[in-house]
Amino acid sequence: MVNTTVSSVREYERTGNTIELLCDVDRTLEQPRSDDRPVPVTIRFLNASTFRFELRANPEAGTDRNPYPEFDEDAIREDVVLDLDERDGVLAVDTGDLCLEIGLETWSFRVEDADGAVRFEEQRKDLDVRGNDRVEPLGFREEEINHGPHRVTETGTAFALAPGERIYGLGEKFTPFDRRGQEIESWHVEPLGTESERAYKNIPFHVSSRGYGLLVDTTHRVRYDLGNESTASATVAVEDDTFAFVFFAGSSIKEIHSAYTALTGRPDRPPKWSFGVWMSRLGYESREQLEAITARLREEEIPADVVHLDPFWMRENKSTDLVWDTEQFPDPEGMIEELHENGFRLSLWEHPHVPVSTEAFETGREEGYFVEDGTGKPYVMERTCQGDYRGAIVDFTNPDAVAWWTDKHRDLLEMGVDTFKTDYGEYIPEDAVFDNGLSGKAMHNLYPYLYNEAVYETVGEVNGDDQALVWGRAGWTGSQRFPVHWGGDPQTSFNGMAAALRGGLSASLSGIGYWSHDIGGFRGEPDDEVYVRWAQFGLLSSHSRCHGTTPREPWAFGERAVEIFREFARLRYRLLPYIYSEAEVTSRTGYPIVRPLLFEFEDDPRTHEIADQYLLGESLLVAPVFDETDSRSVYLPEGEWIEWWSGERYAGEQTLDVDVPLDRIPLYVRAGCVLPTREPAQTVQEGPPERLTLQATLADGGASGRYYDEARDELAEIEVGVDGTTLIVDVGQMTPVREFVVEGVDGRVEGVSVNGTPLSSVETAPSPGEWVDEGENVRFVVE
Repeated sequence: MVNTTVSSVREYERTGNTIELLCDVDRTLEQPRSDDRPVPVTIRFLNASTFRFELRANPEAGTDRNPYPEFDEDAIREDVVLDLDERDGVLAVDTGDLCLEIGLETWSFRVEDADGAVRFEEQRKDLDVRGNDRVEPLGFREEEINHGPHRVTETGTAFALAPGERIYGLGEKFTPFDRRGQEIESWHVEPLGTESERAYKNIPFHVSSRGYGLLVDTTHRVRYDLGNESTASATVAVEDDTFAFVFFAGSSIKEIHSAYTALTGRPDRPPKWSFGVWMSRLGYESREQLEAITARLREEEIPADVVHLDPFWMRENKSTDLVWDTEQFPDPEGMIEELHENGFRLSLWEHPHVPVSTEAFETGREEGYFVEDGTGKPYVMERTCQGDYRGAIVDFTNPDAVAWWTDKHRDLLEMGVDTFKTDYGEYIPEDAVFDNGLSGKAMHNLYPYLYNEAVYETVGEVNGDDQALVWGRAGWTGSQRFPVHWGGDPQTSFNGMAAALRGGLSASLSGIGYWSHDIGGFRGEPDDEVYVRWAQFGLLSSHSRCHGTTPREPWAFGERAVEIFREFARLRYRLLPYIYSEAEVTSRTGYPIVRPLLFEFEDDPRTHEIADQYLLGESLLVAPVFDETDSRSVYLPEGEWIEWWSGERYAGEQTLDVDVPLDRIPLYVRAGCVLPTREPAQTVQEGPPERLTLQATLADGGASGRYYDEARDELAEIEVGVDGTTLIVDVGQMTPVREFVVEGVDGRVEGVSVNGTPLSSVETAPSPGEWVDEGENVRFVVE
């Protein structure tokens, strides 16, 4: 293997917001290169704090022909005034927000902020005691082919790690939350659990506590060493002849995340019914069994909105041909109609592999709809299909294949199916050949993006854009545009549950806005306590689905489990106005619903490694219970926090030891927020509730919040405060509210003013007290 390293800059040129550097290189081989050609490095600024860096080892070959994933550069592009200053062999490029220092005589690369603090620096100073480099700086590797030619196999760089620097993200990774010290590979695999570094959602974007985010712009395999080989250095290597990354600087992880999701795409808000409870297992095998489950849910008064069918909705040995097994599920149209009448939506399972024993396979083979093996034949493999039988893989770069595949979905959607669980997507061989001319090496990571895009857009085309939804497993850069994502197949244990949360928090920092997991774990049967604790966690997630290889309905775990599940399901439905409002915020900002504490409290170093608690939206803190003890430690960040169950107030920046009987988990409301809630129902109700309760918890005399007003399609801003003895409320033009509950009022309240208009008082009393507007019948409760 030959290493070639960028050594100096021969010449450079600026054109607008782009700087092109032609660089000389050093080679770790005595024989010279075939010519003295320089290697181009391009730096293009999208705004004053964001730039794209690219090294091309084979510039003569042109640029990558893969148009995906799609980036929206216009969303972040701003005019930049570049100030170039060459001095002492260093080119300084100043944008006002950043200063890039590029070594000309001896290559170096360094990024500083406006105050001179180093955000990022290529590593060329990590030497062992013999003076040898521990890591390879900017450059590329070549291998000899057939005892002669050399080809580029890898490009990449090394960068310095500062003492105390933390690294987060890189997709849905189940290993420790801070990635420093780990080796990570961004390459989709079926990890067979959530206990290793292997993952379904590999997203080559990380954020650093030094104030930057770095997105490796590729679809190829990416390997990271984040301080494992040397604690002073990190390396990133791409299996391609181009190494490119987008660099985002920001004052906080939240700001960096916002810029990253603006570029790579933000998800639309999923349909409201999707935020209800989903009931599933592997799997319901007949219409009779499915309808018994839905009847029992209503009988037990357990709120639920979606039921899901795994492979058995299709004929044996024929999944996925997307054809009903009408012996097991007779009259599927009638079945779906009855489900809808009873308040249930239907989700169907699929994967993008077509069994050889089906008419669909014959059609796909004849028409060229499958990924090929390099000989012009479909790439047929054993164990690609559910049931461990042979099949081929749909080629989503072939427009005709996409039309064929989506037409099959269109037929099911027109029958009344509401959505699909887009399972798998990780099985593309490296030597496969796609219709667009690219190999499996280039398409492997991108494949689930195209797969989910095709199904997601078809659901939207048939059912309406506001109903677009998939339940997807694998993902790459930009996959957040096709919600919802779930966390694969965790163990049915407390370890599996904790790993699922770590993966979700990591995914949230990688752009995944709506995320869920299998309540109870996947393989095997959880014990009663694991199930109950997982249900409490799952019902306080972005989306909530029970699923596994054995029954996951709460009555399978005893009457106590039914009672607790019902209580937390009702809590979820009570909180739906809040969760749905946070979902609207996600669609506008990219901020994830399930997020780590550091996303909101980055200045508090005690939040930096917490991965066993999370924030549900901006205002609720959840601390799941991961063992069989009757207490757990909970950290409360800055501010004041109100315990949900008792209403007791606690100062932030302290750790509490909390009693956790089986029917309770630590749940806290952030003081100073306004929490929209409603009375729970058995199903999600479309439109504003008849009685919306805005629960305002004052801090320092005020509170604020947001509510997605469906009637006006508006994210209403709500402000609550006290002026003397008058409660002041501003709700703008929001659809009338039926109840305000205001807590934490310090002093006497004798009146209420809404949007500047005093309410007429039916009952006036010192706080606590009640006020009712005679015209609108709006009730205000001051506690």
